[in-house]
Amino acid sequence: MTPLLAVILAPLAISLALFHSPAQGPNALPVLTTFIFLPVLAAFLTLWFSEKWAPWVNLFFASAQLGLALKVFFIYQTALGGYQFIEQFPWLESFGIHYALGVDGLSVPLLILVAVVYWAGVLVSWDTASRAKEYFIFFSLMTAGAAGAFVSLNLFFFFLFYELDILPMFLLIGIWGSGRKQYAATKFALYLVGGSALLLVGFLALYFTSGINSFDVRVLGDLAQTGFSPAFQNAWFPVLAVGFGVLLALIPFHTWSPDAYASAPTGASMMNAGVLKTLGGYGLLRIALPALPDGAKHWLPFFACLAVVNMLYASLVALKQKDIKYVVAYSSVAHCGYLVLGICALQTTGFSGASIQMFSQGILTAFAFGLVGLIENRTGTRQWEQLGGLSALAPVLGGLFMLNTMANVGLPGFSGFTAEFMVFLGSFRSGFDGGFPIFKILFPLAVTAIVIGAVYYLRLMQNIFFGPARKPSDAAVQDLSFREILPLAFLIVLSLAVGLYPKPWVDMVNSSVVPLIDHLGGFK
Repeated sequence: MTPLLAVILAPLAISLALFHSPAQGPNALPVLTTFIFLPVLAAFLTLWFSEKWAPWVNLFFASAQLGLALKVFFIYQTALGGYQFIEQFPWLESFGIHYALGVDGLSVPLLILVAVVYWAGVLVSWDTASRAKEYFIFFSLMTAGAAGAFVSLNLFFFFLFYELDILPMFLLIGIWGSGRKQYAATKFALYLVGGSALLLVGFLALYFTSGINSFDVRVLGDLAQTGFSPAFQNAWFPVLAVGFGVLLALIPFHTWSPDAYASAPTGASMMNAGVLKTLGGYGLLRIALPALPDGAKHWLPFFACLAVVNMLYASLVALKQKDIKYVVAYSSVAHCGYLVLGICALQTTGFSGASIQMFSQGILTAFAFGLVGLIENRTGTRQWEQLGGLSALAPVLGGLFMLNTMANVGLPGFSGFTAEFMVFLGSFRSGFDGGFPIFKILFPLAVTAIVIGAVYYLRLMQNIFFGPARKPSDAAVQDLSFREILPLAFLIVLSLAVGLYPKPWVDMVNSSVVPLIDHLGGFK
């Protein structure tokens, strides 16, 4: 335990002490570049160490990255708002391609999400027995891709980092996965490459139609410079929305996600469902809506209907699953519906709720998949009907799963309640206070999905952890070790922090949401 804490606390403390201001002068630390390339450095150094030391190397750099994310969160100037920690220099200037990084109130919480899921995923994957070096290399490269996408202010680099996520995840599922892993990996790659092709076409349409020789999201979001016509916006907004919707597992483009999540190794499931899927919602708020506001107003009621279908369909399918990991996978698909519904409300509270939901869903989904992996490691099965009585044998595991159940059913005090309450309030206001009238119908249907979610999570809790042991091997189940408790405890503490005192998080996202609503002409 002592060496483990030393490897965590030392780089964490160093990162927290490195800088004290978001100002980026000529001699300042390039914070966001460092944030991106710490996992890349971890992957490179892992090559030179033995299998035994691979998790230690990655834990060191994951802790350093987590320290940077926390420091950015603490010193981001919410009252000032806008983009901070900006780094920019020309790359291919003749094509309007600049290496431009920055964060605002939308992306700062997502830096914490990336870093904490990477850190937790390393700890959960500690005992990877087969080809551990390669596993951690791909896991770190995938993290670097997600980190880069969340801080890129240039569409070229956003797309580049997004693509960097796909290949490592394909390999993680195909090599270290379980079940129909080859099928799941291929399906994952085909769907996401198809979605990225739509995004590439959409990005090029924005670039060439604007005529301003820039891929900068700050410029493309200024209609005074781009002059996109309403007809152009109506034609191209659904292209971008579907491209990001594939990543969000929005129906009918969702079928890749349950198989990919269920077949992936635990750490990869945490990163895939907790972080990569969040990129879809982030892309809508960062790129599609600001660049094409009239197209958004035209199409958002339609995508709101898809979001509600997502919530109800995925929740009902989750009820029928016997595999715990598939239950969590379909639950993740359902919770993406809340995120999309909040965005489609085109209302300040709904946008804020969707932004908090991106962070909350990422934390809680990673938490749930981490627990499922630990259950499978101890019992040798993911079929909940074959399990029982685990709380008496592993009380810490049972207690954490109970917290997971409470958080995922939206109990007050957890981040899920804060996010979903704001999404529903925004949806209600959009429907009844002069926004989109269709929300008068969608709002009660969306609330129904919460009830269904409570049923399948409570059923899991009851069948797995209470009653008698259902097979002889259950009697030999051991409780969690300190290394296994640590990442899960940190994830649920973060959820409680947002749920019990949401003001700093809401103020931060509002510093970006309110100007975005003003730009879109949305509903207050």
